[in-house]
Amino acid sequence: MEDTRLASSKKMPVSSILITILVVALLVVGGVAWSKIGDLNKQLTQTQGELSQNKTELTQVQTQLTQAKENSASLQKQITDAQNGSGQLKKQLTEAQASLTSTQKQLTDAKTSGSSFESQLEESRTHIAQIQSTANESKTMTDKLQKELSDAKGSTLSVQKELDTTKTQMADLQSKYDKAQSDLAAMQKPKSRR
Repeated sequence: MEDTRLASSKKMPVSSILITILVVALLVVGGVAWSKIGDLNKQLTQTQGELSQNKTELTQVQTQLTQAKENSASLQKQITDAQNGSGQLKKQLTEAQASLTSTQKQLTDAKTSGSSFESQLEESRTHIAQIQSTANESKTMTDKLQKELSDAKGSTLSVQKELDTTKTQMADLQSKYDKAQSDLAAMQKPKSRR
């Protein structure tokens, strides 16, 4: 009987030690889990901030892209108008050259009225020179507008490239955010079981 009492008194301290060790282990595991949850919350907050900033930048890039497209359309219209004006000037130049040819024929046919025809010929030449000058100005303006359109297209391509880069960054951030949410959910599940 005394042996039984000694055996049970020896078992009691061992079970107490085991319970104490289990409690300490649970406290350590709980502390580590709590620390990891805190780190995940910080990382999630930072990721959400970065995502918000990227969304703002994306909105700005989209606004710039819209403006560049509007500028490009306006320049295209100006070039079309200038080309139409240039076509009309070419038509006038052709008509003036035909008029000059006709005047020269009349001059050949009527040598007795030479001074009058020379005056008409000079007027035709002056008229042609004016039309030629206007046509040259129109061509210069068309070239300038064409260059502006080309620059605007280059700007539009640059903005589109930035937009694509920002979209890629946003997709990466969204992936990180989803992983952080998944990790956070996984960390919270064992806690709820306890």
